[in-house]
Order: sequence, then C-alpha cells, then structure tokens
Amino acid sequence: MRDYGKVNSSFWISESIRSLSDDGRMLALYLLTSPHANMIGCFRLPDGYVCEDLQWDAKRVSEGFEELSRNGFAIRDKATRWVLIPGYLEWNGFENPNVAIAALKLFRDIPDKATIKPQLADGMRQAISRFETGKLNGFERVLEGFSEGFQTVVGTPEPEPEPEPEPEPISPGSSPKKFDEPGGSYPTEFELVWQEYPGRTGANPKKSAFKAWNARRREGISPEVMLDGVRRYAVFLRATGKLGSEFVQRASTFFGPDRNFENPWDPPVSTGRLRWDVNQISTPDKTIPPGFRG
Repeated sequence: MRDYGKVNSSFWISESIRSLSDDGRMLALYLLTSPHANMIGCFRLPDGYVCEDLQWDAKRVSEGFEELSRNGFAIRDKATRWVLIPGYLEWNGFENPNVAIAALKLFRDIPDKATIKPQLADGMRQAISRFETGKLNGFERVLEGFSEGFQTVVGTPEPEPEPEPEPEPISPGSSPKKFDEPGGSYPTEFELVWQEYPGRTGANPKKSAFKAWNARRREGISPEVMLDGVRRYAVFLRATGKLGSEFVQRASTFFGPDRNFENPWDPPVSTGRLRWDVNQISTPDKTIPPGFRG
C-alpha cells in the first residue's frame, strides 16, 4: 500500500477530464491516488475497496467505471477486477533501471488471464526503451509473449480450436455463411467494420479484433449492430478530441465480451456553464468611459 500518488496539474484543464461527470472525475482522481495503485498504473481493485474508500454503493462504482471506459481514461477487466490506466506510463516514466526492474516485476505478477495485460505490455516496452538492455538484468523478457496484443506461453501447446458452431438455417437460393477466418482474407462484413474503426496510437491487431468480432457473431450479434456501434464511437471520439489517440479502445476490447459496441456513446453535452479557455487571449475593451473624453 503506497502513501501518496502524483497528479499533474494539467489534470484539471484536460478536456477529457472536463467532459466527465463529477463522479467520473472523482473516480479518475481516486485511481491516480489510490492506496491500492502502483507505479505501472495497473492494479487489482475489487469493487469493495472502492465502495469503502469513496463511500459509494456498488451501482455507483459500476457506472463510474463504465464512464471512464467510454472516456478512455481507464479499462477494467470485469472478470479479474484488474484496472489499467492506459496513459499512466506516459506521465510517470521510470527514473532509472532499478525502478524499471521493479516495474517489470509488477508486470510479471499480473495474471496472464487478465485481458488488459497485452495492452500494458505495449506501454511497458515504450517506457523501458530509454534504457540499455543490459541494465535491466534480463527482466525485460517478462514482456515476451505479449507482443502485438497476443499472449503466447513458451513450452505449452496451442489451445484446441473452438468447436464449429451449429449451422444457421439457410434460406432457399442463399449460400451458407461461414464466420471463420479464411486463409489470408476476412469476411466482407468484418472488412467494412475494420475500415470504419477509429485509428489509435499504439497497437490494434486486426487478427485479435476479428476473433472478438467473430465470437460476437457466434453469439448471434449481427454485423450491422457492431458497425452502428463503431460509427457512434467514432462520433464520440471526435466530439471529445480523442480520435487517433491512445485513449481509443483496441478493437478487440470494443468487440469483446463486455460488448462496448452496445454503449450509446452519446457525445458530452455542454452544461451551459461558462468555461475559461486558458489558451484564449481576451480582446481588450477600448471604449473610453464618459467624462474622460478630451
């Protein structure tokens, strides 16, 4: 348990933070300063901890995390309750190789089944790239097997492929549909979704995106529903200024079990309150008051 956490002063003037509700800002600040957090911005945080520390009920906690996920500030693996702050390492780099080694040990201790681990690995590689390999005593190897968003374990056999789904009823005159990836190509429906998916800074593996999309198809979700979700998400990202940034969700997460494509993704609505733009230079009032004319 740590004693304190640093927060950059730009937190309060960031448009992405200003677009959050009061609860969203409170939860974001809590994640940055939480006693359960650590130096890599990825830690296990059961709902009970948040409920106790913030004096919130479980519903409020869940809604807060959903808002931060839409915003791109934080991602939570609902199954393992591990939380990742994607941009954390950009603001909290490692000061020296010893600190980097300690961070790599923390990464090693994260369960491999946590879905946020591959994305964290990308950030870790960037954070340790400033150090010579020999300075890290070989600990950089803990990142191997999490390249490009894929997790592979050395010395273990490949998992058995999923069983083929039951064939769908075929209308007269129509050809059967097959959702498995063909050799060297993808279904037309997926290619359309992939072309419209918002670009992001960092890895966004097409193969893992297809696997997630394909899994939802097997659950009966139509391509149109997922495409509509992508389009709503793109509008939301443009409105919040996050398009093309690291805050854009990986497509594999967007099409994952949480079904983020079903979120409304409503752009933030202005509250009508006057906001001062720190970058705007006000125009001087050159009006001469009565009684001061020459």
